[in-house]
Amino acid sequence: MSLSSMESGEEDSIEEELLEPRPPNLLQRGLCAVSGALAIGFVMLMMSGHRQAFLYKMPAMNHMAGLDDAEDLTRTRYGTVDEGIYTFGAPGTASRALPDLSHEDGCFAGLRVWAEDVLPGNTKQEDGAAISDQLDHPHVATLRLHDEQHDSHYKPCPGEQKEPFSTGNKFAEWRLHWEPIYKPRLGNVSLLGKKVANQAPFSVAYGYNRIAYKQYDSTEHAKAHIQQRLGESWKIVARWTLVQGSASMYDEDPLMLVQDSETQRCVLAFAGINNYGNELATATDVRTSDFCGFEGVHVGYRDELRRIMQFVFPHVRPLMGKCSHVACTGHSMGGSLCDLFAACANSQRFEDPDFKAVSWLKETPAVLPEISDCGGVHYSEEAEHRCQCPPCPK
Repeated sequence: MSLSSMESGEEDSIEEELLEPRPPNLLQRGLCAVSGALAIGFVMLMMSGHRQAFLYKMPAMNHMAGLDDAEDLTRTRYGTVDEGIYTFGAPGTASRALPDLSHEDGCFAGLRVWAEDVLPGNTKQEDGAAISDQLDHPHVATLRLHDEQHDSHYKPCPGEQKEPFSTGNKFAEWRLHWEPIYKPRLGNVSLLGKKVANQAPFSVAYGYNRIAYKQYDSTEHAKAHIQQRLGESWKIVARWTLVQGSASMYDEDPLMLVQDSETQRCVLAFAGINNYGNELATATDVRTSDFCGFEGVHVGYRDELRRIMQFVFPHVRPLMGKCSHVACTGHSMGGSLCDLFAACANSQRFEDPDFKAVSWLKETPAVLPEISDCGGVHYSEEAEHRCQCPPCPK
């Protein structure tokens, strides 16, 4: 288009020429080709780099995903003592308070109870077993159980881990150690002038206290007395007794599983000292060592638990997977065994030999049948056969 035509105001022809496509000249074609080649090369380079980086990341990503899946699967497979520990007059267990590693705060559910009398001059008498060593108790709420006329003292978790502890004004009193003391006091617990016996965890402790003490009784009596306290839905679904020694060294270690058929909740019960020949030596062996990844654990209780786990727990283990929730209980040394068992089971230290011995696999909860006999017995070599259905009547 000529200059004269632009000056003449021929706007329509200008617009048409501007919109009319023109074939690129040789120079333009060359520049386009070079630019295109450079752009394609750059894109391919970037894609190659990203691909290489992605390929390097893929194995690590897959490996990490596999670890997470495996860990999640493992955690869901194994059961824990999620309903807590309920112990009565239990001695300390470790040089450092055992934590519940399944909870971030390290606190077990449940309640540790010991009987205490406060005398004039603030002198205190403590359950003789609870004050029998100077080791710490686990991270759990505590109750100093006073008589029916006086308020008890409750402290939420982590509780009083170092109490009761022998000091100038605290003394052991073994008359406070037995069920005739615990039963009426737990049934009438008051705090700050208010009755709380019908509130958890005190009401739960009142029920489980009967299970703990029935470990010393025959299975026939235990069945009836547990239902009297907790209700007819509570059944003994397993009871196995380890029998060792003879004469004055005769020793019975029963392990009992009780289930509420309405909720499928279970309570695993350990027995305390029922023989003063060899179990007194067990209780007074206050050396400390490792157990289930924990340091400074009472050697006597550790070894006692390991024997029970080796010889009788394998018979109880398959049933525990059917429990919707699990608590454990015990009186005296039985409470200490409960503490160690729960700490190890809840540690989820899957490769530890002690964890493997105490662990069980979770299944769909189900109602377990009540045992129809006195349960099972494992006799150690040279053990005396004292009665037909251990534990034998005392």
